[in-house]
Amino acid sequence: MKSWKTLYVLASVALISGCATETYSPGYEDHPNLKEAETARARGDLPQAIHDYRDIIKENPKCEKAYFGLGMSLLDSNNIDEAKRTFEQELALFCNSVCAWIGMGSVYLVIDQPENAIHAFERALCSDPRNARAHNGLGIALDMMGDHAAAQANYRAAIELSGGNASYESNLGLSLALGGNPREAIRILERLACSPCATPRVRQNLSLAYGMAGDMKRAKEVGKVDLPSDLVKDNITYFESIQETQDNVGLIPKGHERALNSTRKWQDK
Repeated sequence: MKSWKTLYVLASVALISGCATETYSPGYEDHPNLKEAETARARGDLPQAIHDYRDIIKENPKCEKAYFGLGMSLLDSNNIDEAKRTFEQELALFCNSVCAWIGMGSVYLVIDQPENAIHAFERALCSDPRNARAHNGLGIALDMMGDHAAAQANYRAAIELSGGNASYESNLGLSLALGGNPREAIRILERLACSPCATPRVRQNLSLAYGMAGDMKRAKEVGKVDLPSDLVKDNITYFESIQETQDNVGLIPKGHERALNSTRKWQDK
């Protein structure tokens, strides 16, 4: 049996890893090759980015931005242990680094330690109370713990601080659906799904919201936009099981782990 909290790992790395673009501008003055490393990471060339960041750290062991970029690139490439060590090294050098704490929080989300993630994101917010990504990460961790009301407050703060980030709105919609308010979730997610920038994650969150509201027809229609028919079928069966239990914050029905695991794997690509 797995807990609902595993569902929130879906968005954690993808939505937090862009910290450098929001409150921690690269600047590039720390090392002339930082721009190349950031460019490689932005285009998804993680091996090149990791190589570049490591070279920068060898030349300048106190280049804070290189540690963060390396840690997030390692985390994006699923090298979790080394990512954690990298953020620990960064914190040893820069104990109040906002992005280092966000990086550590991201690691804890991936390894399913929401309590530690909450501590890390709260440390980041102590230094920068208006950091939208830290609020979003804290929301994910709180949702994993089942505290949906507090999670939603943090998502709303992140949305306001970021000027309406669609990814944070999608997280809010998912939290509302799993917290027992699928109608409000549908209102938010339908709008996002109709936008030109709609992502597969938004559509799958909308499919889940429909399922939680008992509208299996629409859940299926939205789900099949991005998922193969066998996964859509598994997801619908899963939604029906949740409807039967009437437990939006309980455990995943036994025998339906495959649908969520496969969907998670697909969405993380």
